[in-house]
Amino acid sequence: MLKPWEYLFKTHILSRGWDYYENGAVSSLKKTETGYKATVEGSYDYEVEVEIYDNEVVDMFCDCPYAEDGNYCKHMAAVLYEIEEKSAQMTSEVRENPADIKTELENVIKNIDESEVRKLLLELALKDDSLQNQILTKYVDKISPGQMNRLKQEVEMIAWKYSDRRGYVDYYHAMDYVHDLEEFLDENVQNLIDKNLIMQAFELTNEVFHTVGNQDIDDSDGGTTWIVNSCYEYWKQILDQATDEQRDQMFQWFKGRPKNYVIDYMEDYISDFLMEEFHDTSMLLEKLRMLDELIERAGDKTDCGSLYSSYYGFENIILKRLQIMRELNYSANEINEYRTKFRHFSAIRELEVKEYLDRKEYDKAIEVLEESKKLDKEYAGLVSKYSEQLIQVYHKTGQQEEYKKELIYQVFSCRQDNLENVKLLKAECDEEEWCTYREQILNTNSCLGIKFRFLEFEELYDRLLKTIVESGSIYTLDQYEKVLKKKFPDIIRDTYVNYVRKHAESVCDRKAYKGLMTYLKKITKYPDGREKADQIAKEWKVIYRRRPAMMDELKKAGF
Repeated sequence: MLKPWEYLFKTHILSRGWDYYENGAVSSLKKTETGYKATVEGSYDYEVEVEIYDNEVVDMFCDCPYAEDGNYCKHMAAVLYEIEEKSAQMTSEVRENPADIKTELENVIKNIDESEVRKLLLELALKDDSLQNQILTKYVDKISPGQMNRLKQEVEMIAWKYSDRRGYVDYYHAMDYVHDLEEFLDENVQNLIDKNLIMQAFELTNEVFHTVGNQDIDDSDGGTTWIVNSCYEYWKQILDQATDEQRDQMFQWFKGRPKNYVIDYMEDYISDFLMEEFHDTSMLLEKLRMLDELIERAGDKTDCGSLYSSYYGFENIILKRLQIMRELNYSANEINEYRTKFRHFSAIRELEVKEYLDRKEYDKAIEVLEESKKLDKEYAGLVSKYSEQLIQVYHKTGQQEEYKKELIYQVFSCRQDNLENVKLLKAECDEEEWCTYREQILNTNSCLGIKFRFLEFEELYDRLLKTIVESGSIYTLDQYEKVLKKKFPDIIRDTYVNYVRKHAESVCDRKAYKGLMTYLKKITKYPDGREKADQIAKEWKVIYRRRPAMMDELKKAGF
């Protein structure tokens, strides 16, 4: 089997590769001296080569446009999935059927004397700490302090097993580490819960959570999140079976755990559980007190902050307080008085707007939104959000004049990340008016992020090219190459020529060389491009002849 390779691909590329594999797009898979070669069928057929050394993917090639830019593509991923399937088939053909082994063992064991079986089990358990703990946890009514220590030591041993001398778990061992901890939780914590040993189950879950939360690990696959989520679910199961006294002990633990008990984001799981899972009246009142401390710290700010929930994302602190007030059966008048008192917080006013809109009281919603634009003027994101809501309300209620005014405000005063509001504004303008606004948009800071897209939308191709060239961004040129190459082929070609000449001096690794070859091949697709690319390659073979990797990539690229 191949060593882990999925991390080489972006998530959406990996997903598309899987779809290609599932649909049988990979054909003609052949073993080569260095790996595999295959064809991937789609709108076009692409040839893929994979180089493998010691079951590890060391290099890949595909003749699709995406891969030509130096990316790992969906066709490569599809071929790797196909290779995995073939390897699994070959392995299963030579591996003995587990069912046959089980039957053979059962036949032998049933003929062994009971005392011999007990003796053998004891010998095996004394040699295997995990088996020892499994027996002592599953087949006793109570767990001794010594056994609890042994269980905690097993958690430490799992971490030690997959760590290097510095205590670091690398990518290749991370999932095995996660799997063993999951197995430990399912075998031991579940046994303790089944025996109603609630606080011991809680203590052992905390040990796993603390260990994972302080483990130095390459968590590229998000394995530690699986473990932490499992701990969260076990906490919930334990809490459901706990007595009042035990729930109080758990509440005090979550409330008073040491600072930096676990690393950064995992602290959120503790505060999340504290806020979401304890519903006794005394605990709800204590949570109100804790939230009030946070609200008080916000002072006169219009944002009192949020709590992070692993299930619900970010929850505004004051909205969380209102939720708990309702759970404690506060009257409607008490809740309204509280909302009025803290109306300077944006979350309260946003709640008002939602309620007005739900009741179709549009004038009141507009009034609060306009007020909020002024109160929250220091928060650009909030102001933009209010403006967007006003645009929608004005449009819905047919207030065309106000609708256009708000569009103008949105475009020229709020950051634009797409062309939607610009297009809406254009639809409200005559040609002369739009020409004026168009120039303003091109010179307004709020629209800097959409400048290239806007020039393309307006079909101002000469200005688009000039702006791209002045920016010096070759990647932006790549993005708009398709729309510009037919109109300005010579300028585009020469820009790429200048780029490869300039960057050839500074690059020094194979990946960078591949990138240069991508642009060199791109140049050949333009008028007189083949001659220019050949000339550049000829120069490089002289100037950089002592760079074997570069010479190798030149050869592979056909130069």
